[in-house]
Amino acid sequence: MIIVSSLSENTLLIPINFIFWANVWTYIIHIIEETTISEVFVDKVKRLYFPSYNWHKFFGFNAILLSLNIIAIIVFESIQGAWLIFPLALMFERVFNGIYHFLETIKSKRYSSGLLTSVIVWILLYLLIRYSFLRGEIPGSYFLISLLVGFGVNILMIVPLMAGLYKKM
Repeated sequence: MIIVSSLSENTLLIPINFIFWANVWTYIIHIIEETTISEVFVDKVKRLYFPSYNWHKFFGFNAILLSLNIIAIIVFESIQGAWLIFPLALMFERVFNGIYHFLETIKSKRYSSGLLTSVIVWILLYLLIRYSFLRGEIPGSYFLISLLVGFGVNILMIVPLMAGLYKKM
């Protein structure tokens, strides 16, 4: 089992699974944030990219991605080994999604709903890197593959938005 740990007098052992489950809970809060704070995500996408975007598409997409996160953790907990790549890649997707919200906040000079919970994901990634990856409990190849897959998934989410932006021009 991969352990996130602290080697102080009071040793704290946190299974990496808990980091992944915390990522799922953060994603759930992220969805709530995008639907309630500031300009809600659906309205923003309608205004900026796709006038036909609606709540059905928003919840359908998020239900699929949330389900994949849960399945990834359960598969990793059951099989271990290289299956670590699956939940780690989806965690990286959330990290890159947060970078999107951060850049959107800077570009628009308005708060991008989703940014607040993205900070939690960044903290979870820090904990995973500091207490697991740097200690050699996550192979470098798994980490790199996960990072690339997570980036790719995020690009697949952003490209349709950019295509909608160009279509509106």
